[in-house]
Parts: sequence; C-alpha cells; structure tokens
Amino acid sequence: MMRSLGERWATDNTFKPVFVDREEDVSLVTRKLYELHKNRKQLKGQSSSLNYRLTVPFAPHMFGSGKTTFCVNYLELIRRFSETSIASFASNSSKKEFLDKLKTSNLLYVDLRVLEQTDPEERSLEWAIYYLMVKNACSRIGVPVMRKRQAFETVEMEPSNLVALLRDKLNIPTNQYLLVVFDEIGALDESYGEFDFERTQDGEVFPYNDFFDIVRRLCKQDNVFFIVVGKSEGLRIKNSVTVGPRVLLHFISLSPLSSSNIVEFLEKSHLEEQFHYRVCDILCSSSFSVDELAEALLECTGGVPGLVTRAVNMLLNYVQTRGQSFRSKDECLSCMNEDGFQRICAEPFIQHISTSDEDKKTEFGILLMMALFHIPFKLYDELNSECYLFDAVNEMGLYRYPIDQDTFQVLIPKVFVGNFEHLSSLSLLEQILLGSLKLEPVDCFFSSKCRVFEGIVAIRLILMLSSKVRNEFRELLCQLSAVFKEMKLPIREPSPLDYMRSVGVSESRSESNKKRKTYGSNEWNKNIQEALYFDRVYIPVDTNSRSPDIIFKLQSPVDSKVLIVGVACKGRWNSERIGWSDIIEEAEKFLVPVSNQVLSNAPDKNHCMLIVVGTKLSFNVASELGDQSRCYSSGMSIESESFTIPSNCELVILCERDVEMLIDKEILNGLERAFSSTDRPLFGDFGPDLLRRVRHSFLSWQ
Repeated sequence: MMRSLGERWATDNTFKPVFVDREEDVSLVTRKLYELHKNRKQLKGQSSSLNYRLTVPFAPHMFGSGKTTFCVNYLELIRRFSETSIASFASNSSKKEFLDKLKTSNLLYVDLRVLEQTDPEERSLEWAIYYLMVKNACSRIGVPVMRKRQAFETVEMEPSNLVALLRDKLNIPTNQYLLVVFDEIGALDESYGEFDFERTQDGEVFPYNDFFDIVRRLCKQDNVFFIVVGKSEGLRIKNSVTVGPRVLLHFISLSPLSSSNIVEFLEKSHLEEQFHYRVCDILCSSSFSVDELAEALLECTGGVPGLVTRAVNMLLNYVQTRGQSFRSKDECLSCMNEDGFQRICAEPFIQHISTSDEDKKTEFGILLMMALFHIPFKLYDELNSECYLFDAVNEMGLYRYPIDQDTFQVLIPKVFVGNFEHLSSLSLLEQILLGSLKLEPVDCFFSSKCRVFEGIVAIRLILMLSSKVRNEFRELLCQLSAVFKEMKLPIREPSPLDYMRSVGVSESRSESNKKRKTYGSNEWNKNIQEALYFDRVYIPVDTNSRSPDIIFKLQSPVDSKVLIVGVACKGRWNSERIGWSDIIEEAEKFLVPVSNQVLSNAPDKNHCMLIVVGTKLSFNVASELGDQSRCYSSGMSIESESFTIPSNCELVILCERDVEMLIDKEILNGLERAFSSTDRPLFGDFGPDLLRRVRHSFLSWQ
C-alpha cells in the first residue's frame, strides 16, 4: 500500500538536538555587553565624556537561523568557551571580573509575541513591556502572576522600581548580573494600533525607536544587560534607530553551520527517549559515514540550523519507518532532493514571494544573481532609495552568510530553491538562475570568489544557444566556423548553468600518508564523454590552469558530429591588455590535451573550439585581427608564438566590438569599474543600477 506524502516525510520530533558552534557570536556578544558595563556611567550622564551610544547585541535573522536557541544557551556557551575562544577576552583584571560575573548571570527570557495592552495604562508600550517582564519573572519561579493593576502600583513606571521588583521576584542580589533576552521583536510589526507611539513632525510612528528607547532607559540601571532577537519587517536598518544618536545595534552573525559543525551535531545529538542511540548511529551505516551525511545535509540546507534540525528529524522518521539506515550519500541526497521532502522541510521557514509585482521580481532576480555569482554586500549597501540589501534579503525570506562582521553573501538553501521553482510567472531568466543554484555545489558557494563576468557570459551563451529567434551572436559564430554552423541549433530548451566538479579537480591519492594532486592521462576524455551532457553549459567549480572558464558540447543533427566548445573569459580591468601569450596559454591548456586525448579517438566525428572572450586586446592582437573577430582553423599558425592549431580544432578570438555585442558596453564599463582595484568586488562596487541593467539585458535575449 502506498503511503501518503505526509506519512513518507513525517516531521515528528524524534531526537534531542545539541547546540554546537557559535564561538564567534559568543565572543561578539560578550564584548558588546562589556562595552555597556564599561560605559554605563556615560549612559547615566555621570561622566565628563558623553560620546557613548548604547550598544545592544541584535540578531534580525530569518526563522531557523538559531536566534532563540543562541540566546537561551548563551550563558552555557560562555562557560563552554571561557577557557578556549573567549579566554583572550579576559586580558585584564576588569574584563576577567566581568566575565566571571557574566557566567553567573540570571537570564530572564521575554517572548514579545504575548505582549498586550494593560490597564490602567492600556496604550503605554513601556508599561506593557514592564508588565510582561514581571509576568515572566513570576512564571519562572512558579508564583501567581501579579494582577496588572497591582503590578502597576508596585512598579510605578520607573526603571529602578522595575529592576528592583525583578530582582526581588528572582531572588538575585543587586551585584549579580541580570541578562534580559527579548525574543520575537517582530511582534511590534502588528502593534501600530495598540499603543501610543511617539510621532514625527509628519505624523509617522516608528515602534522600534520607542522600544529601544525603553531599553536604553533600563540600561541605566546597574548590572542589567539586554540581547534582542527576532525577524521583523518593520525594523529595517534604514530606520533611524540603528544610526541614531542614542542606540547602536550590533548584529549577531549567526553563521550557517559548517560541515564539521554538523558532524559534531550528529555525533552528540541522541534520540529523545533512548539516550544511548546517537543520531548518526541511526542514519549512517558501514558504507555511509557521518562525514558524508554532514556533507549531504550542508548541500541541502546550506547549514541553516533550523533546516538542519528539521531535515534530520524527517530522515530519522523515514529511516525508522523503513527499518534500514542509508547505504550511501547518493541515496540520502536522492531522498532530500525529492519535491515532497523539500516542500515539507522548508514549509515553516519559507516566505511567499509575490512575482506579480515588477519591482519585487527585479529585486528577486538581483538577489538570485548575487547568490549565483557570489557578489558580497556590505551592511549599509542600498538596493534602492527605500530599502537596504540587508533588509531585502530578510523580506524575500532568504538568508545571509556573514563573510565578516559587516560583509555578507546571499544564501539560498537548496530546499528553498525547489519551492521557488514552482512560483507562478517566473521569467525564463529566474528559472535559469534558480536551476543553476540548485546545481551549484555548496562548497563552491562557501569558497569561490566572485564569478560575475564568467556567469554573465555563461548565461548569455545559454540564451544564445536556446533562442528560437534571430540571434546576431549565434550568426557570427556560424559565419566564423563551418563546423559550428553544422551543429543542431537552437538547443531543445534553456538549461540551467551547471557547475561541474570534474574538470580540473584533483583526485586524492594516498602516498606516504600525504595527499597529492594527480591528473589521469584520460581525464579530458572521461569528462567530455561521461560528464558533459549535450546542450548544457558548464562552469568548472575551481578556476585553475587546467580548464577553460566555460565548457559545453553540441551535436550535429545529421552525422552525429560532436563539437566541444570551451570559453576563456579574459577580463582585463586595468591598463594590462590581452596579448598573444595569454591567448596561446588558454589554447595550450584546452585545445592541445583535448586534441590528444579525445579527438584522436574519432577524428571524423569529434571537433573542438576555444572561444576567447577578452575585454581589452593588445594592440598587436587587434591589429592582426583587423578589428574583426577571427577563427583560426586546424593547421593554421600564429607565427609570433610558434603555435599551430591542433587537428580538428579551432580558435575563435572575438574582437572588442563583438564582445560588446555579447555583453553590452555599459555593462562592460561597469564591470571594469568594479574590478579595477580588486578581484572580489562588492555589491557597492557594481551598484544596483548595473545589476538591473544586467538583468534587463538578459530578459531582452529571451
């Protein structure tokens, strides 16, 4: 009997997860809490220096990023890391004393989702927050909750009275630290009509400004500290609260888990009621290691803690139901790649994205390109006049991967991609971008540098090869090469850009307990015959000296003739130009080995072409080309370099005018500005207008 989708992928909580990683986040929060401790006199106006702005650790992240778990476990984490990663923090007696007292803090957790109006000050946000803190303190120690009017008369709306009452209820002395965690701050998004907020001169209200002003007044009380977390549409970094004169929010990164973190998670987590059964013991087998399971989970979830936990629950339910562990990584990934698994795994976390609004579609397309091309952004980079990129990522329901404290990369977990692919009215471009993200190995995302130039060329090629209307660039290649003209075009459909691992990636062979890089003599033959599918454009994961930047193969409809095409993207963003030596270097690393290893096996059927897409040709190259694109066929020589084109091969060099036909001149100028001083430019170096132009140019080719 067939089981329903829900039965196959149950989400029952079957294990007790442990908390792993977060050393950097603990260190950041500890430093920021110390800043408040050290500068409290300034905050209270008791110091000659009044330059200090209140420092509040803040995590405005998406669901599942580990905000609540981090805060609830913060004190435990301090104790765990006090002898290791944050030991260097206690570099003097003052910091050591602070850290020792912080370890013994009393933590009060306050969930703002239950914030409500109270009487007699029913429209006062300050009084509602005070009462909620008192209510949580009473619940924590198991005593009856004070009536609202009784609490109001006791506290009398003074921060000092509130803190004294909380200490009394929690039975903590005045010299012991009280750490208050405000969670689910996004609840204030729904509070506009419930409380009397301060209004600007034009009548606007900003509930979060009011909220942090309340926190600021409470921070004037000795030995009280705050951490604030929660996703919010209303709290944007555009708001003056984050850049205002009185409060400074420091963002807690909450990075996705790495593969090693997930291994630790799997090895230390155990079944809910059977503590001697570790999660990894249930899911893994003699042929499927915990390291491979961690890699599979990272590939699927991007390391987002909530997604990892939910995916593990679903896999445990599945394995326990069928009574058999996974036998291989491929089998496990096959399960996680099923539509049903991805839909159910992402369900609590994913947000609805409207693709009917053109502005939203443009923003979504830009974020997809940033994720695929690995374009980092800074905290205060603007997407438009109304919105920072930092906020747009939140509002689109995506994640941020922190590169450093103020620099991020757009992270789209693959379980999300599967759901996004079913959105209505997606453009062909968005379909290609999403499909490409689904095929991109996750280790490429975490390690690869900016690939925007190669990415633009690759997607142009996809659109060029699949277009059913007249295409100038395709016609140019047909004019230059008789072999290209014989190929079956257009291809069946626009396929995703496929990141391939095999070309130029080393095999690991053990030799005297050391690993060395080796390349088999049949590598190109194996990869071209087995790894490259017809009509699909590939970009190697690793940019290296053994493969072109882009590769694909085409087939003739008549006599099964095969054309293997490599594309060398030679971006020159300064005064240095592309000379013959650069071009021959690309030809020697691709045409020569492919000719020797692949074409010689079937010289009548196999052909190879290298296309050089260069942004600035040297004067002698441009002069020999006659300012026109040119195709050098097999047997032709480039005398200045003593290089002869191998048998059944062609070398196509595009002139600058035709490169501008492939990538319009304004985009090339923008890329030159962005890459002029760094090989990993940021979003701000490109600018939103340039990325909108890139998107528009793609759409015009559909």
